[in-house]
Amino acid sequence: MIDFLLKSSICLLALLIFYHLVLEKEKMHQFNRFYLLFGIVFSFVLPFITIEIIAETIAPIQQPDLFVIQENLKAMEITETKETIDYTPIILWSLYGLVTSLLLFRYVRNILKIVSNIKSNLIVEYKNAKLVLLNEQTPPHTFLNYIFLNNADYQNRKIDEELYTHELIHVNQKHTFDVLIIETIKTIFWFNPIFIFYKKAIQLNHEFLADEKVVTAHDNIPFYQNLLLAHTNTNPTFALTSNLNYSITKKRFIMMTKTVSRTRILLSKIILFPLFSGLIYFICVESIAQTKSV
Repeated sequence: MIDFLLKSSICLLALLIFYHLVLEKEKMHQFNRFYLLFGIVFSFVLPFITIEIIAETIAPIQQPDLFVIQENLKAMEITETKETIDYTPIILWSLYGLVTSLLLFRYVRNILKIVSNIKSNLIVEYKNAKLVLLNEQTPPHTFLNYIFLNNADYQNRKIDEELYTHELIHVNQKHTFDVLIIETIKTIFWFNPIFIFYKKAIQLNHEFLADEKVVTAHDNIPFYQNLLLAHTNTNPTFALTSNLNYSITKKRFIMMTKTVSRTRILLSKIILFPLFSGLIYFICVESIAQTKSV
Protein backbone atom coordinates (compact mmCIF):
# COMPACT_ATOMS: atom_id res chain seq x y z
CA MET A 1 0.00 0.00 0.00
CA ILE A 2 2.81 2.40 0.92
CA ASP A 3 4.57 1.56 -2.36
CA PHE A 4 1.38 2.34 -4.34
CA LEU A 5 0.81 5.65 -2.54
CA LEU A 6 4.41 6.73 -3.01
CA LYS A 7 4.57 5.88 -6.72
CA SER A 8 1.16 7.35 -7.53
CA SER A 9 1.98 10.56 -5.62
CA ILE A 10 5.26 10.99 -7.53
CA CYS A 11 3.40 10.54 -10.82
CA LEU A 12 0.57 12.90 -9.83
CA LEU A 13 2.99 15.58 -8.68
CA ALA A 14 5.11 15.38 -11.85
CA LEU A 15 2.07 15.66 -14.13
CA LEU A 16 0.59 18.53 -12.10
CA ILE A 17 3.86 20.50 -12.11
CA PHE A 18 4.12 20.08 -15.89
CA TYR A 19 0.51 21.23 -16.25
CA HIS A 20 1.10 24.44 -14.28
CA LEU A 21 4.42 25.20 -15.96
CA VAL A 22 3.43 24.47 -19.57
CA LEU A 23 -0.11 23.41 -20.40
CA GLU A 24 -2.13 25.83 -18.27
CA LYS A 25 -0.61 28.81 -20.06
CA GLU A 26 -1.84 27.72 -23.49
CA LYS A 27 -5.35 28.08 -24.93
CA MET A 28 -5.94 24.35 -25.27
CA HIS A 29 -8.56 23.98 -22.55
CA GLN A 30 -10.39 20.93 -23.93
CA PHE A 31 -7.10 19.06 -24.17
CA ASN A 32 -6.15 20.20 -20.66
CA ARG A 33 -9.45 18.92 -19.30
CA PHE A 34 -8.67 15.47 -20.70
CA TYR A 35 -5.04 15.69 -19.50
CA LEU A 36 -5.99 16.40 -15.88
CA LEU A 37 -8.50 13.54 -15.69
CA PHE A 38 -6.27 11.12 -17.59
CA GLY A 39 -3.34 12.06 -15.35
CA ILE A 40 -5.23 10.85 -12.28
CA VAL A 41 -6.19 7.54 -13.91
CA PHE A 42 -2.65 7.09 -15.27
CA SER A 43 -1.14 7.69 -11.81
CA PHE A 44 -3.45 5.12 -10.21
CA VAL A 45 -2.76 2.42 -12.82
CA LEU A 46 1.01 2.88 -13.27
CA PRO A 47 2.12 1.48 -9.85
CA PHE A 48 0.47 -1.86 -10.71
CA ILE A 49 2.54 -2.27 -13.89
CA THR A 50 5.97 -3.90 -13.63
CA ILE A 51 8.47 -4.21 -16.49
CA GLU A 52 11.30 -6.58 -15.61
CA ILE A 53 14.77 -6.27 -17.14
CA ILE A 54 17.01 -9.29 -16.47
CA ALA A 55 20.68 -8.57 -15.79
CA GLU A 56 22.89 -11.67 -15.76
CA THR A 57 25.87 -11.96 -13.40
CA ILE A 58 28.36 -14.82 -12.87
CA ALA A 59 29.29 -16.00 -9.40
CA PRO A 60 31.24 -19.05 -8.13
CA ILE A 61 29.41 -21.78 -6.21
CA GLN A 62 30.02 -21.46 -2.48
CA GLN A 63 29.80 -24.39 -0.11
CA PRO A 64 27.30 -23.90 2.71
CA ASP A 65 28.77 -23.04 6.09
CA LEU A 66 27.23 -25.36 8.66
CA PHE A 67 28.02 -22.95 11.51
CA VAL A 68 26.18 -20.10 9.76
CA ILE A 69 23.17 -22.34 9.11
CA GLN A 70 23.00 -23.36 12.76
CA GLU A 71 23.21 -19.73 13.91
CA ASN A 72 20.41 -18.70 11.51
CA LEU A 73 18.17 -21.48 12.79
CA LYS A 74 18.75 -20.34 16.38
CA ALA A 75 17.93 -16.70 15.46
CA MET A 76 14.69 -17.83 13.80
CA GLU A 77 13.65 -19.74 16.90
CA ILE A 78 14.32 -16.69 19.10
CA THR A 79 12.33 -14.32 16.89
CA GLU A 80 9.39 -16.73 16.77
CA THR A 81 9.18 -16.84 20.56
CA LYS A 82 9.32 -13.04 20.82
CA GLU A 83 6.44 -12.36 18.41
CA THR A 84 3.84 -9.94 19.78
CA ILE A 85 0.70 -8.29 18.37
CA ASP A 86 1.38 -4.94 16.66
CA TYR A 87 -1.56 -2.59 17.25
CA THR A 88 -0.19 0.23 15.05
CA PRO A 89 -1.91 -0.91 11.79
CA ILE A 90 -5.19 -1.37 13.66
CA ILE A 91 -5.01 2.16 15.09
CA LEU A 92 -4.06 3.72 11.73
CA TRP A 93 -6.82 1.92 9.81
CA SER A 94 -9.36 2.85 12.48
CA LEU A 95 -8.32 6.51 12.24
CA TYR A 96 -8.51 6.38 8.44
CA GLY A 97 -11.97 4.79 8.58
CA LEU A 98 -13.25 7.41 11.04
CA VAL A 99 -12.01 10.43 9.02
CA THR A 100 -13.18 8.93 5.72
CA SER A 101 -16.64 8.24 7.17
CA LEU A 102 -16.95 11.85 8.36
CA LEU A 103 -15.88 13.21 4.97
CA LEU A 104 -18.27 10.87 3.14
CA PHE A 105 -21.07 12.04 5.42
CA ARG A 106 -20.28 15.68 4.58
CA TYR A 107 -20.05 14.81 0.87
CA VAL A 108 -23.47 13.12 0.84
CA ARG A 109 -24.97 15.91 2.98
CA ASN A 110 -23.85 18.54 0.46
CA ILE A 111 -25.47 16.61 -2.38
CA LEU A 112 -28.69 16.26 -0.35
CA LYS A 113 -28.69 20.02 0.30
CA ILE A 114 -28.43 20.70 -3.42
CA VAL A 115 -31.25 18.24 -4.12
CA SER A 116 -33.33 19.89 -1.38
CA ASN A 117 -32.80 23.31 -3.00
CA ILE A 118 -33.96 21.91 -6.32
CA LYS A 119 -37.12 20.40 -4.84
CA SER A 120 -38.09 23.33 -2.61
CA ASN A 121 -37.69 26.21 -5.09
CA LEU A 122 -39.32 27.36 -8.29
CA ILE A 123 -37.91 25.75 -11.46
CA VAL A 124 -38.04 27.39 -14.90
CA GLU A 125 -37.14 25.62 -18.14
CA TYR A 126 -34.39 27.45 -20.04
CA LYS A 127 -33.03 26.00 -23.28
CA ASN A 128 -31.50 22.61 -22.36
CA ALA A 129 -31.15 23.54 -18.66
CA LYS A 130 -33.42 24.19 -15.69
CA LEU A 131 -33.23 27.42 -13.70
CA VAL A 132 -33.64 27.01 -9.93
CA LEU A 133 -34.75 30.34 -8.45
CA LEU A 134 -33.49 30.81 -4.89
CA ASN A 135 -34.69 33.41 -2.39
CA GLU A 136 -31.24 34.02 -0.87
CA GLN A 137 -28.55 36.08 -2.55
CA THR A 138 -26.25 33.77 -4.46
CA PRO A 139 -23.98 33.97 -7.50
CA PRO A 140 -25.05 31.91 -10.51
CA HIS A 141 -23.81 28.33 -10.16
CA THR A 142 -24.45 24.99 -11.83
CA PHE A 143 -25.00 21.40 -10.75
CA LEU A 144 -25.63 18.85 -13.52
CA ASN A 145 -28.25 20.55 -15.74
CA TYR A 146 -29.56 22.86 -13.00
CA ILE A 147 -28.55 26.54 -12.90
CA PHE A 148 -29.13 28.26 -9.55
CA LEU A 149 -30.04 31.97 -9.62
CA ASN A 150 -31.45 34.58 -7.28
CA ASN A 151 -35.21 34.81 -7.79
CA ALA A 152 -35.44 38.61 -7.43
CA ASP A 153 -32.61 39.17 -9.93
CA TYR A 154 -34.28 36.83 -12.38
CA GLN A 155 -37.72 38.43 -12.06
CA ASN A 156 -36.26 41.95 -12.40
CA ARG A 157 -34.11 40.88 -15.38
CA LYS A 158 -30.88 41.86 -13.67
CA ILE A 159 -28.99 38.82 -14.93
CA ASP A 160 -26.99 39.56 -18.07
CA GLU A 161 -27.02 37.29 -21.07
CA GLU A 162 -23.28 36.63 -20.65
CA LEU A 163 -23.98 34.96 -17.28
CA TYR A 164 -26.56 32.64 -18.82
CA THR A 165 -24.09 31.72 -21.54
CA HIS A 166 -21.38 31.06 -18.97
CA GLU A 167 -23.53 28.69 -16.91
CA LEU A 168 -24.93 26.93 -19.97
CA ILE A 169 -21.37 25.99 -20.96
CA HIS A 170 -20.98 24.21 -17.61
CA VAL A 171 -24.24 22.39 -18.28
CA ASN A 172 -23.50 21.45 -21.91
CA GLN A 173 -19.95 20.26 -21.24
CA LYS A 174 -20.94 18.25 -18.12
CA HIS A 175 -18.40 19.92 -15.83
CA THR A 176 -20.22 18.68 -12.74
CA PHE A 177 -19.07 15.11 -13.43
CA ASP A 178 -15.41 16.20 -13.31
CA VAL A 179 -16.00 17.90 -9.97
CA LEU A 180 -17.83 14.87 -8.56
CA ILE A 181 -15.02 12.54 -9.64
CA ILE A 182 -12.23 14.60 -8.09
CA GLU A 183 -14.29 15.28 -4.96
CA THR A 184 -14.88 11.54 -4.50
CA ILE A 185 -11.16 10.81 -4.91
CA LYS A 186 -10.35 13.65 -2.52
CA THR A 187 -12.70 12.16 0.07
CA ILE A 188 -11.10 8.70 -0.14
CA PHE A 189 -7.49 9.95 -0.32
CA TRP A 190 -8.00 12.85 2.11
CA PHE A 191 -4.46 12.44 3.46
CA ASN A 192 -2.93 13.33 0.07
CA PRO A 193 -2.92 17.13 -0.43
CA ILE A 194 -2.07 16.79 -4.14
CA PHE A 195 -5.75 16.18 -4.94
CA ILE A 196 -6.66 19.59 -3.48
CA PHE A 197 -4.50 21.23 -6.13
CA TYR A 198 -5.92 18.92 -8.82
CA LYS A 199 -9.43 20.04 -7.95
CA LYS A 200 -8.42 23.70 -8.16
CA ALA A 201 -6.76 23.11 -11.54
CA ILE A 202 -9.82 21.27 -12.88
CA GLN A 203 -12.27 23.96 -11.73
CA LEU A 204 -10.12 26.78 -13.05
CA ASN A 205 -9.89 25.00 -16.40
CA HIS A 206 -13.71 24.79 -16.42
CA GLU A 207 -13.80 28.56 -16.04
CA PHE A 208 -11.32 28.96 -18.90
CA LEU A 209 -13.64 26.87 -21.08
CA ALA A 210 -16.72 28.88 -20.13
CA ASP A 211 -14.92 32.23 -20.51
CA GLU A 212 -13.69 31.28 -23.98
CA LYS A 213 -17.22 30.50 -25.18
CA VAL A 214 -18.66 33.70 -23.68
CA VAL A 215 -15.97 35.87 -25.29
CA THR A 216 -16.56 34.17 -28.65
CA ALA A 217 -20.36 34.50 -28.43
CA HIS A 218 -20.61 38.10 -27.15
CA ASP A 219 -17.27 39.67 -28.17
CA ASN A 220 -17.18 42.20 -25.33
CA ILE A 221 -14.29 41.32 -23.03
CA PRO A 222 -14.21 44.49 -20.83
CA PHE A 223 -17.94 44.24 -20.07
CA TYR A 224 -17.65 40.54 -19.24
CA GLN A 225 -14.65 41.14 -16.97
CA ASN A 226 -16.63 43.78 -15.07
CA LEU A 227 -19.42 41.25 -14.61
CA LEU A 228 -16.95 38.78 -13.08
CA LEU A 229 -15.59 41.42 -10.73
CA ALA A 230 -19.12 42.36 -9.66
CA HIS A 231 -19.68 38.81 -8.38
CA THR A 232 -16.45 38.43 -6.40
CA ASN A 233 -17.98 39.42 -3.05
CA THR A 234 -21.21 37.43 -3.26
CA ASN A 235 -22.02 34.48 -1.01
CA PRO A 236 -20.01 31.27 -1.57
CA THR A 237 -21.70 28.23 -3.13
CA PHE A 238 -21.36 24.48 -2.61
CA ALA A 239 -17.99 22.87 -3.33
CA LEU A 240 -19.70 20.46 -5.75
CA THR A 241 -21.04 23.13 -8.09
CA SER A 242 -19.50 25.04 -10.98
CA ASN A 243 -19.85 28.72 -10.18
CA LEU A 244 -19.04 32.10 -11.65
CA ASN A 245 -17.25 33.25 -8.51
CA TYR A 246 -14.49 30.65 -8.69
CA SER A 247 -10.91 31.95 -9.00
CA ILE A 248 -11.51 35.53 -10.14
CA THR A 249 -7.80 35.90 -10.76
CA LYS A 250 -5.46 37.57 -13.18
CA LYS A 251 -5.06 34.21 -14.93
CA ARG A 252 -8.63 34.30 -16.26
CA PHE A 253 -8.38 37.87 -17.49
CA ILE A 254 -5.04 37.22 -19.20
CA MET A 255 -6.39 34.05 -20.81
CA MET A 256 -9.33 35.95 -22.35
CA THR A 257 -7.05 38.22 -24.35
CA LYS A 258 -4.32 35.68 -25.11
CA THR A 259 -3.72 34.69 -28.71
CA VAL A 260 -3.47 31.07 -29.80
CA SER A 261 0.01 29.89 -30.80
CA ARG A 262 -0.30 26.60 -32.68
CA THR A 263 3.47 26.10 -32.57
CA ARG A 264 3.61 26.33 -28.76
CA ILE A 265 0.59 24.04 -28.44
CA LEU A 266 2.21 21.46 -30.71
CA LEU A 267 5.51 21.62 -28.79
CA SER A 268 3.64 21.28 -25.48
CA LYS A 269 1.97 18.09 -26.70
CA ILE A 270 5.25 16.68 -28.09
CA ILE A 271 6.96 17.12 -24.69
CA LEU A 272 4.31 14.85 -23.18
CA PHE A 273 5.85 11.79 -24.86
CA PRO A 274 9.21 11.95 -23.00
CA LEU A 275 7.36 12.93 -19.80
CA PHE A 276 5.08 9.87 -19.80
CA SER A 277 7.93 7.63 -21.03
CA GLY A 278 10.16 8.82 -18.19
CA LEU A 279 7.46 8.16 -15.60
CA ILE A 280 6.87 4.65 -16.97
CA TYR A 281 10.62 3.92 -16.87
CA PHE A 282 11.13 5.39 -13.40
CA ILE A 283 8.11 3.71 -11.78
CA CYS A 284 7.60 0.45 -13.72
CA VAL A 285 11.02 -0.80 -14.77
CA GLU A 286 12.75 -3.16 -12.32
CA SER A 287 16.17 -4.70 -12.86
CA ILE A 288 16.21 -8.40 -11.92
CA ALA A 289 19.64 -9.89 -11.23
CA GLN A 290 19.99 -13.44 -12.57
CA THR A 291 23.15 -15.14 -11.27
CA LYS A 292 24.95 -17.89 -13.18
CA SER A 293 26.95 -20.13 -10.88
CA VAL A 294 30.39 -21.42 -11.92
